[in-house]
Amino acid sequence: MLRTLALSLCALGLLAVAPEAPQLKGALAKPGKLDATTLKGLPKYRRLVKVATPDGQYRCSMEVEGYALRDVLDRRVIKKQDDGFDRPLDLFITVKGRNGEQALFSHGETFLAGDEGALLVEKARLILPHHHDPLKAGTNDPTVLLNVSGRQKNNLAACAGCHEGPKPPALSLPKGWLLVTPQDGFGGRFVEDIAEITLRQVGTTVKDTRSTSKNAFVEAPMLVGPGGQGALLNVERFQQLPHSALKDATFGLGKGFHGLNTWEGVPLEALIRSLLPPGTDPRKTYVVVTSEDGYRVVYSGSEVFAAAPEKGVLLVERKNGTLLGKGSGRYTTLSRTDFYIDRDVRMVKEIRLEVLR
Repeated sequence: MLRTLALSLCALGLLAVAPEAPQLKGALAKPGKLDATTLKGLPKYRRLVKVATPDGQYRCSMEVEGYALRDVLDRRVIKKQDDGFDRPLDLFITVKGRNGEQALFSHGETFLAGDEGALLVEKARLILPHHHDPLKAGTNDPTVLLNVSGRQKNNLAACAGCHEGPKPPALSLPKGWLLVTPQDGFGGRFVEDIAEITLRQVGTTVKDTRSTSKNAFVEAPMLVGPGGQGALLNVERFQQLPHSALKDATFGLGKGFHGLNTWEGVPLEALIRSLLPPGTDPRKTYVVVTSEDGYRVVYSGSEVFAAAPEKGVLLVERKNGTLLGKGSGRYTTLSRTDFYIDRDVRMVKEIRLEVLR
């Protein structure tokens, strides 16, 4: 009787007004509200995701269907204000929910990875255990992929009783447009009921001297924290840290194949974690790396601090067993998750950690 009651409650719907579509803002030629014209014809992706609450507890498991964030932004056309650097590699994206929650992504991990990246989700369904009794089909059935309006009606407060083990928090099907990142582990970046998506610029001007600084060399880059405090990279400390290597057929957007190379260096996370203010969520940070010639890129805090051991960003000192030299500087950065190498920064002059305000 209690189980039947729980299942009945599970299928109850509550009337609600569908939220507004997210606003697309920032460095775009066509800002404005997300609409059907923007989404028309874009490929859709289905993924399985496990969602955490803001404090890292289990919330629910879902099958979702949505659009790649990169495809949506491409439709609105990236348009930077002049900051001295003519490429979008130093842009980052913030996604904000109506509850104030935010997620941050670099341009590179959104556009240069070998997969679809973060998804802007319209449809979702709750994944129920296989032993779950059949529910009544219809718009209130959480096993059906529901759009934004349909998910506003579901009340799953009693569903927690269907799970074994420690009782999870009250389950709920997230509302509104969602941002999910299947590439992140459990507790990664997730935003419910998205209010706005903003493509942001670093905010400082850089002098582009790529045409005249091809053979420059920087002995010791500056490491700069969120408060502006800085120190030169200590070579002795660099050598003491655990080193990693990556062998890859390097391929760039501009000139294609650059050769089969082995890179050796130290995870950037190990070098700059001490710059992270106590209590700061690494997912709300980003790292700006600038070259002697003005080339610069942004890595999200999730790429640097929360990446799996085989991923993340390396600060490289050797290529094919040989120390880097003029034209490469003492150090080069390398993202181990990018398909393209365009975020490799040679002649690294400054590594700056910033916190999302």
